[in-house]
Amino acid sequence: MSLNGPSAASLRLACLGRRAGPLLLLLVLAFTAIVSATSDSYNNTLLIDRSPRQQSSKTLKTRDATSSSPPISASSNGTTIIPYAFDSSLGNNFTEESCPQFFNSFLASESFIQCYPFSFFLQTSESFFQIVKQGAFKLSSTMDMICAVNSTQCGTIMNSYATQLLASSNCAADYQLENPIVTQAYNAFTSYGMLYSAGCLQSLSGSYCYVDSITNSTNPGDSYLYYLPLDVSLPGGSQPSCSSCSQNIMSIFLNYAGNASLAISQTYVPAAQQINVYCGPNFASTSVPVVRVSTTSSVSFATATANVRDAAMVAGGAASFAYLLGLL
Repeated sequence: MSLNGPSAASLRLACLGRRAGPLLLLLVLAFTAIVSATSDSYNNTLLIDRSPRQQSSKTLKTRDATSSSPPISASSNGTTIIPYAFDSSLGNNFTEESCPQFFNSFLASESFIQCYPFSFFLQTSESFFQIVKQGAFKLSSTMDMICAVNSTQCGTIMNSYATQLLASSNCAADYQLENPIVTQAYNAFTSYGMLYSAGCLQSLSGSYCYVDSITNSTNPGDSYLYYLPLDVSLPGGSQPSCSSCSQNIMSIFLNYAGNASLAISQTYVPAAQQINVYCGPNFASTSVPVVRVSTTSSVSFATATANVRDAAMVAGGAASFAYLLGLL
């Protein structure tokens, strides 16, 4: 018997169509969500792109994406990786409002930015830390840029900023109170030259000694040497390798260790003594003429000797607690 209207097959197709419509819509929505999540994940991996610094009540001015400064390296996805000094909030722990204003001023200055100061990146740059985590190739590209600047001109700029920092109209009060942000900046300004030389030092194989040290997971002692000019003592028990890199770095620091106004004058001798325990008594010189300034501003010279003091570094090497070398 024939039925009037659509056949059984037609009814099944119509029913399938009604069911397929919502199913197809769900598939399209799911695909869109996957693409969006992938895009978000991709964007979140660009840890050091040209995105602005984190903002706060004492905001750090952001380097503009149209800056004339050259990019330091290209990542696998083609984005430019640029490290910044103090690329997170400065916080509110300042005595005078003029001090964070001074920080905002020099951090936004192209003359400072284009020097790519290694001395600042070691302790104050989250973006540089992210570059370090990406491995030797990316870090070497960064060091290429750091070492390509005019270090003489940049040294003059950093010395000028160090002088300005100590002005009463800027950060003198906070420096006297040993505000850690301010002392970090001052040590980074005044150690620019020696850390430029140490950071750009190359091994016999042509690689950067710093890159070799930071990627050597079996002996972190070599990387600790770079923090000596920043008033971070060599951690007790650490054993930097007895390599030409270690010896040459200590030789560079020796040239500055006699200047009592620099933090290296307090950290060099204990580090040299500690290294010599493992590398021999003549590996690093421990005889340093230190300039001392008395309360009457008279200057005298003395040979520094000191015992090795224990020190403990906090995570990431961004800061550390160290026992200071007592004055003899």
